[in-house]
Amino acid sequence: MAKKSMIIQIGGETLALPSKVLNKFEYVALPGNYDFISDEKKVSVFKGGLFNPKMNRNIFIFGKDATLLKNFPKQLEQFPPYQLFYDSLAEINNDQGIILQKKFATPIDFEDKQNSQKAFDAFLDFSTPQYGYKLSMDNLEVAESFNGTAVKKGNSYIELTGDFDQELSQVLTWKIHPHGINPQSKLAFYPEVKIGYGDIALEYKIFLIDHLTNDITDIITGTPEEFRSQQKIITNASDTNKFIGLSLSAKGGEGSIEVGQSHFRNYLSDGSIMIPNGKRIIDSKVRHEELYHYFNPGDLKPPLAVYFSGYRSAEGFEGRGMMGRMGCPFMLIGDPRLEGGNFYLGSDELEKSVVAAIKEKLEWLGFSNEQLIFSGLSMGTFGSLYYAKDLNPAAVIIGKPLANIGTIAINERINRAEVWGTSLDMVTHFGGKSLTSVAKQLDNKFWDKFEAGTYNNTTFAIAYMQDDDYDGEAFPMLSSSLKKHSPLAKVLYKGFVGRHNDNSGGVNTWFLKQYRSILWHHYGRKIDYRV
Repeated sequence: MAKKSMIIQIGGETLALPSKVLNKFEYVALPGNYDFISDEKKVSVFKGGLFNPKMNRNIFIFGKDATLLKNFPKQLEQFPPYQLFYDSLAEINNDQGIILQKKFATPIDFEDKQNSQKAFDAFLDFSTPQYGYKLSMDNLEVAESFNGTAVKKGNSYIELTGDFDQELSQVLTWKIHPHGINPQSKLAFYPEVKIGYGDIALEYKIFLIDHLTNDITDIITGTPEEFRSQQKIITNASDTNKFIGLSLSAKGGEGSIEVGQSHFRNYLSDGSIMIPNGKRIIDSKVRHEELYHYFNPGDLKPPLAVYFSGYRSAEGFEGRGMMGRMGCPFMLIGDPRLEGGNFYLGSDELEKSVVAAIKEKLEWLGFSNEQLIFSGLSMGTFGSLYYAKDLNPAAVIIGKPLANIGTIAINERINRAEVWGTSLDMVTHFGGKSLTSVAKQLDNKFWDKFEAGTYNNTTFAIAYMQDDDYDGEAFPMLSSSLKKHSPLAKVLYKGFVGRHNDNSGGVNTWFLKQYRSILWHHYGRKIDYRV
């Protein structure tokens, strides 16, 4: 059995935590004047006078008499963000108050039962694992009664055009999904859907199906916006697993709709995405598709390190542990579209929102662009390079670069036959058709933007595969482009023998080595990855 995370309370009266919280956490109550430094071995919150990184996933509660609210700011500022709660009636030193604000700490009125209950629900959010899945487009069926045409754009989306009934009638169904929903749990549903034209109204139905009897036990009905805004939540209050079925109904006469991926994720009480304080960026112009991002203020000292997730079919953030060990503020950015990502491209609205989200955190921290790092592996390299033009980071640290998305799709025919069909979906998603001409446009979209940037003050650290079967031209083209357009840019590189998916261990090791080196030489940070 996995070791439970801890709720560590410093000062205040012992809390009567509900059993659902105690089932998930080990609860430790300490006196308000507890000396963490002289008694390090007992609770191990600090080691050698510094906060123990292995305690990063625990929750800390400060009662009214906690001395950390009045003294020892150097200790308090080392505690992890978001997971700090304190008695709202406590007298707090001004310096400590600023630290609590920067750490996004939550005040609790322990005498208010409703306020306490919200806090207890928030505790449970920190014990909820990242979990989410999509219903495969291969499991999608168009109702025989639909009076119109259905055009499936690979696994990107399906377009229905025709005469929708004046009363709600079913137009699409998805086969039962075996993952379903666990006992005593909640899921949020996020549909990608857009009305092309016409006065069309849409309604989803989610069916919970007993895994033993195949009986429908619950039906949750709502509009796309009710589900996207989490006004409607899927709850399994039983002690057994349930399968999930899904259908879409429409009405309104002549019109068209586009339907993309259907996402199911663990529900968090504050509406966060995947993990507490995970946020989303919505592309309202393209079926309300989304990216998501997470910000951790770390120790509030430069730099801000931005990590773009690689391609992953499992929904969720990548790299939180790795980036957290660096100690500096960091952002994680993920792309849950298609089967496992669409390379962070979208409408102008979406792309501007990505830049705005990063700028907002830079300004909040009071950092300049010289205190910004972009990084990523594989698909994440595209995001790091593509948005470098907008923000001119001090460094771009990448492994297995991919720049020519269209070329990746073209390589699917011979170089990498039927290995990664999602590359064809990306071309279809971009131009509506899987054509060589569209693929070339997609390649040009990257290079037109990248080569418009100036990177004379940027260090590029690039690990590449010498026999890359996805995009073998990415590194040579990047090197040539930088030499031509930004000759003062510093380029560090290492080539590894193999194809794109070979020797990930070697690439990852080199990637972390460059991160370590840049953090030390540019910002005076020493990182110990052994903890």
